[in-house]
Amino acid sequence: MNRIKGAIKFILASWFGFWVLVGFILLYPGFFITLSNPKWYSQAHKIRRLWGRWLFLFGAIWVYQILEKPFDHKKSYVITPNHTSQLDIVTLTVKLGLDFSFMAKIELARIPVFGIFFRTIDIAVDRKNARQAANSYNKAKELLDSGKSLVIFPEATIHMQVPKLGRFKDGAFKLAIEKQIDILPVTIIGNWIILPDKGKFHFRPGKVIQYVHEPISTKGMTIENTEELKQKVYSIIESKLAEYGYFE
Repeated sequence: MNRIKGAIKFILASWFGFWVLVGFILLYPGFFITLSNPKWYSQAHKIRRLWGRWLFLFGAIWVYQILEKPFDHKKSYVITPNHTSQLDIVTLTVKLGLDFSFMAKIELARIPVFGIFFRTIDIAVDRKNARQAANSYNKAKELLDSGKSLVIFPEATIHMQVPKLGRFKDGAFKLAIEKQIDILPVTIIGNWIILPDKGKFHFRPGKVIQYVHEPISTKGMTIENTEELKQKVYSIIESKLAEYGYFE
């Protein structure tokens, strides 16, 4: 029975991968044009949102978004979601309704298809190279100054035992405090079931919950408040996961 289930998940994964590629090929002319000039990156983001909807359709993925409190879509935020699957990037892109870029590890720039974004619209960070990491941090500050938002997964990578949270790093919180920009915590529930990051090549259709928490103001905070802010966001996300039956 387990072999049959595994075979079905592999077939579904192949199906999903096929439509990922087909959607990208169909939209590639739009990506090629809009990613050729930083002035057009906002349009490129709209096109990849369309690509995400395409993936939802052919993957039979339903993302149910819950807002703890309506937030101002005209403001700039440092968005800090938990990280459980590569599908996190897609669900955030489609459902948040903000003009944002991702800031993540440089390995994503080497992934076929997704790599084109981390070489253009998004910010790749090489933590092993201090100079490159500093340049990425400066790019992030410039992006926030332009009025766009920035998604930073505070865990930096996908935990081996998802949905358990990994240790949060300071970067997102230091950046938000330095720029005095609100933190927007997001709890993602279910992506790791649909598209697991570790182990076998599996996929299954299903429902994802994207819980958008109330923004946290950093006004008046200093770098000394980084740990306090980090722990606050960690507790918010962990508590929401526990509310849905995890960590019991």
